[in-house]
Amino acid sequence: MEAQGELLNPESWAQVLELYAHAMGIAVALTDHAGDLIGICHNPQPIWRLARKAKSEWGAGCLFCLNSGRGPSGSCTAAADALQTGSMVLTHDYAGFAHVALPLALGDRHFGMLLAGQVFDHYPEPLALERAAKDLGLSAQGFWNIARLQVPVSGSNLRVYGSLLLTLGRAVLDQSYGRVLKRRLAASDAKLQSANQELEQANSNLRDKVAALDKSNGEKDVLLQEVHHRVNNNLQVIASLLRLQAEFAENHQVADALRTSQMRIESMALIHAQLYGADDLRQVDFAEYTARLANNFLVSYGVDRARIGLSVELGGLKLPVDQAIPAGLILGELISNALKYAFPEPRRGSIRIEGGRSGDRIELVMRDDGVGIAQLADAQRRKPRGLKIIATLCRQLRGTLEQTQGAGEPGPGVVFRISFPNQVPDGDPSSS
Repeated sequence: MEAQGELLNPESWAQVLELYAHAMGIAVALTDHAGDLIGICHNPQPIWRLARKAKSEWGAGCLFCLNSGRGPSGSCTAAADALQTGSMVLTHDYAGFAHVALPLALGDRHFGMLLAGQVFDHYPEPLALERAAKDLGLSAQGFWNIARLQVPVSGSNLRVYGSLLLTLGRAVLDQSYGRVLKRRLAASDAKLQSANQELEQANSNLRDKVAALDKSNGEKDVLLQEVHHRVNNNLQVIASLLRLQAEFAENHQVADALRTSQMRIESMALIHAQLYGADDLRQVDFAEYTARLANNFLVSYGVDRARIGLSVELGGLKLPVDQAIPAGLILGELISNALKYAFPEPRRGSIRIEGGRSGDRIELVMRDDGVGIAQLADAQRRKPRGLKIIATLCRQLRGTLEQTQGAGEPGPGVVFRISFPNQVPDGDPSSS
């Protein structure tokens, strides 16, 4: 068995941990089995940096906890618990920071620990931050101003990040051990070098493109398109991960929730996919987007087009991105509810989406001729989360949502009317 120093050589770990830390937007540190730092903390978070700077003599204890050195009652035992149980442990410090401890082992021998986090898993609590600022001799307001800029990472997502990091950590540990694994590591290095060469070539091509764009004054639009393309790709990756988790979920409700989240993310990705290559990056062709969105839901739910019809009549309606995303998510929730509850087998019917600009307002209407408002309301009471999401999105749009009984055939159906401010004046060419 190689010495621990060889297996936990910080030079062997630095690149993987640095890439992972910045890709996930969290801090990562490698430690020995006693919890002492090996190498550096990768991507340390701003508030943690400030705390360390304010307190030059940091007490013994967890690297990621602000309450290190506060005595036995404030000591973090996550690393010790992870080593004892051989599994991931999630913990918080007294200021609200969350992190996970991940044990590194080969067989039954423990070598070290990976820590990942320095994030809030919920919106930071002012009183806890005020207490931490006081202990560190910092301005409570300044501490709060920094903390509130950090986007919380939910506990479940932090566990997913931790699972991925643990997988990467075990791979690196394995690659450092044995002749066979060394050959695999060499192959991996070759692939990495090839990827670096491709990246360098791509960077070279991008530099050429930027130079050409400087001449044609088109740099801004092309770069924005590239941003939308990458955002779309990232959202599609997240949606694919949710779909895979749903397929392996044994609990039906969990699987259904994962698929619903997948479709919501795909609804947002569709906006960025549409903007990629568009001539006008300020506006989304909302009519085209809605048609594609509705079609995606029909395909996802395996709807028989001969049984449930769908029509979209929004003219040439275009919306800014910050309105198109919440409006699209609202329509997605309404379409999903209609497909789930309004047309129980073998009932036939149709869904119609229409609307446009009306003075200083945007009006969207979705109507169906399904089972009616009474039965739909009963289904919504059983699963109210969708309605809460719709209400939140309406507030984001500063708009309103009205739900009324329809007058369709063969069933009464339901009519939803969405209204929110028109951000683009009627005389603006981009509004057409």
